[in-house]
Amino acid sequence: MNRYPKNHLMTAIAAAFCFLIFITALPAEENSETSRIPVSLSIKPEETRAAASSKAISVAADLESIEAEPLTLKPTSLEDKWVTISIRKGDSLAAIFNRAGLSPRDLHEVMSLGAEVESLKKILPKKEVKFKIDEAGKLTALNYAESPIRSLSILRAEGGYEAEWVTAKTETIISYKTAAITADKPSLYHAGKAAGISDNMIMQLSNVFQWDISFALDIRKDDTFTVLYEDIYVDGEKVKEGNILAAQFNNMGKTFEAVRYTNESGDSDYYAEDGASLRKAFIRDPVHYSHVSSSFNMRRLHPIHKRVMPHRGIDYAANKGTPVLAAGDGKVTITRQNNASGRFIVVQHGQQYTTKYLHLSAFAKGIRPGKAVKQGQTIGYVGATGWATAPHLHYEFLVNGVHRNPRTVKLPKASPISKSGLKRFQAMTQPTLAKLNSVAGGSNYAYAPSED
Repeated sequence: MNRYPKNHLMTAIAAAFCFLIFITALPAEENSETSRIPVSLSIKPEETRAAASSKAISVAADLESIEAEPLTLKPTSLEDKWVTISIRKGDSLAAIFNRAGLSPRDLHEVMSLGAEVESLKKILPKKEVKFKIDEAGKLTALNYAESPIRSLSILRAEGGYEAEWVTAKTETIISYKTAAITADKPSLYHAGKAAGISDNMIMQLSNVFQWDISFALDIRKDDTFTVLYEDIYVDGEKVKEGNILAAQFNNMGKTFEAVRYTNESGDSDYYAEDGASLRKAFIRDPVHYSHVSSSFNMRRLHPIHKRVMPHRGIDYAANKGTPVLAAGDGKVTITRQNNASGRFIVVQHGQQYTTKYLHLSAFAKGIRPGKAVKQGQTIGYVGATGWATAPHLHYEFLVNGVHRNPRTVKLPKASPISKSGLKRFQAMTQPTLAKLNSVAGGSNYAYAPSED
């Protein structure tokens, strides 16, 4: 075997190594079959992520659409937010606010409005207070109807609550009623009620004629009366009665007429057709709706002592607690109690006249010696104190210190319409009196007043 030189052998090995590196570095030939085979991408986790991404994009698009348009909410009915609280006997404002679910702070803020809300301190049973409360339980409005015509409205504003009195628009209808005293309706009250006249209007009518007619003594069968008065309506519903405009009373064959007149100073009163004032210095009966249980009689047999004793006044039988009225303007001189008269009051009317009121159950608040009183003011209440067998008022009338029969004594009159004002008086009252006379004794009806 031939032997190669060692250096040649090393060179050959190096050359072979370099060739091997060169061959390895050349790019491999691409397999065309393999390149045409599609690669599957249907891997489940990848599909889920793609779907979630698609849904996220869709939700984002929807939110952008909502934000791009103004948000509108369907308004809630205001009626649904009002809470109505009926006022009970003995209720306080705190109790009413508490029942409405409102806090003491709400009450304090409302009552801090001052004079405008003073009426809330005088609320009466059977009335209602309405509250409007928001979703947070905060008071936003309050309404209190003091009457069907006048109501208090409180609203929450930016700077706090604001109060306002609201007066409803009213319509006045003039109404007529005629009635007669009969055997089964023997009093003004019974005859009036049978004719559909309210208690309020019967009281007004008795006040109009109280100086000329004693409704406890003078009423007779076949007496008749007609009254022309105002009915007040709100939204087509009658809410109250107004004033008597004119009235006629036929009593024991004598006719009394009265018409309401307001002078240039704004003062209103009742007058006869010729301008004479119906008002007198004293009213005939200081107790309404009573009957006379004992008349003025200087030789009456006393029901308790069973002997003849002068009865220097008139006894009006009435329920205990019935208001007793001052017969005229004057000053209280005595409020006292003794065995015979029980609780009694003496009123002095100028230098000439004195009236006495006996057997009272109580004196009215503030009535004491030295107190000035007005005609028709309540000064006490019917009772049975002293020598009395049942509740009644014993009423005495003195002229210059001498007892006179309260039923027959001639009473001084108030001033009539002045001569200078008579023309205005007639112009304003004649149309009203003509309407009264046209229906006296006829059918009842009503109509709206004219614009003049």
